[in-house]
Amino acid sequence: MRKTKSILWAQILVFLTIFISFSFICAQIATSVSEILTNPDKYDNKAVQVPGKCINVKHKVSRKGNPYTVFELADKGGSIKVFSFGYLAINEGDKVIVKGIYQKVKMVGPYIFYNEIDASNGEIRKIKQ
Repeated sequence: MRKTKSILWAQILVFLTIFISFSFICAQIATSVSEILTNPDKYDNKAVQVPGKCINVKHKVSRKGNPYTVFELADKGGSIKVFSFGYLAINEGDKVIVKGIYQKVKMVGPYIFYNEIDASNGEIRKIKQ
């Protein structure tokens, strides 16, 4: 009986994870860097999809040994920082579409980050030039 309940709960958890992931993908707001910078409160903590050009691309390793990539996503109206775990196959000047969560202010331990898209659970896809 207990084993059956455990299996049922595991199936429910898997279903909810898939449902939440699908909801995240479907609920993204297509916008621009300029629009986010003009109306940051409107997009704060929302899933966004933003095209732009990669500048200041840096591949780094955290103190805990986790690789990550940071860069600025730019358009004619300015730029927004983008963060993602892992080494991304992007280069300076690449045109991409970033899907992730925009945060006006993000606190990680003692660090504070402003105007950043976290694409760790999203996607960064190159656009053919």
